[in-house]
Amino acid sequence: MTLTLRRIRTAIAGVLVLLSFHATAANPWDNDPAVQEVLKLRAKGIAAIISTGPTADSEHYSSTFVANTPANSIVTGQQMIKNFSAGFSYKAVEQHLDYAGSHGPDIVVLMGEEVVVPGVGSPNAGKRIHRRFTDVFRKENGEWRYDLRHANVISIEGS
Repeated sequence: MTLTLRRIRTAIAGVLVLLSFHATAANPWDNDPAVQEVLKLRAKGIAAIISTGPTADSEHYSSTFVANTPANSIVTGQQMIKNFSAGFSYKAVEQHLDYAGSHGPDIVVLMGEEVVVPGVGSPNAGKRIHRRFTDVFRKENGEWRYDLRHANVISIEGS
């Protein structure tokens, strides 16, 4: 097994563990097939972010993806990939869901807290950044696609 493949598998396993939920009882979204599909896609996207870097394929961006970033900028999927290609990276990403739900047959919303650790050369490298997020996925041409994202910083450990 190549080192890259091993890193990807390790990252995916780590992300599946890191996607945690505040409630100890069953979550309302546990039996929602659309939410479960989206959570699997999101886990793979996060694994790519912390291992090889995200791509349009790993992120499953929609044709209209747009994000309001913690840096107070609005970026498209192409701009997001460009930012990562320019050297921005994450060493770790944890997501803790407070809410996940289907909003009709073609929309899934994820909301919660995430903790990220930017990689070397990124702003706040090595610091744990706590932020709130909202992710919206929608079906496009029969496939779930990452459509909208909003994230804002709550705190930065060590600042």
